[in-house]
Amino acid sequence: MNFQKLIAGAFAILFIIILYIIIYYALKIMNKDIRGGNKRRGTSKKGQKSYGIEVESSGDNPNLKQGTLIHIRDTVSIGRRDDNSIVLTDSFVSGYHAKLFVRNNNFYVEDLGSTNGTFLNDSRIDGRAKLNVNDELKIGSVVFRVI
Repeated sequence: MNFQKLIAGAFAILFIIILYIIIYYALKIMNKDIRGGNKRRGTSKKGQKSYGIEVESSGDNPNLKQGTLIHIRDTVSIGRRDDNSIVLTDSFVSGYHAKLFVRNNNFYVEDLGSTNGTFLNDSRIDGRAKLNVNDELKIGSVVFRVI
């Protein structure tokens, strides 16, 4: 009888020790998450910069609101057709007007042969152009700011 009580007591102590170890590591992980882990601001998981655009003026597009932030991770298409990532209803925007994309930690805009053009800092671009923070991008009556 004493031997069974001794084994039961040992298992109880072992169970409590394992439980405390699990709680310790769970709290350690939660603390790391709360403090933001080891990430640096402005970078994603793979060390790439994060890019986006902010709507400064929505122009003739009721589906966009001023101040809206759009994060760019892959290729984003802009145009009047419904299958674009950003659909603009402006009559000065082509069906497939432009695309935004990130390559080798650089942010680019490419005009896709639009009729009325894509403007970067009030200059019409032809083809592809590199974007920098605070650049102004105008497509039709919509004005975006690079963030």
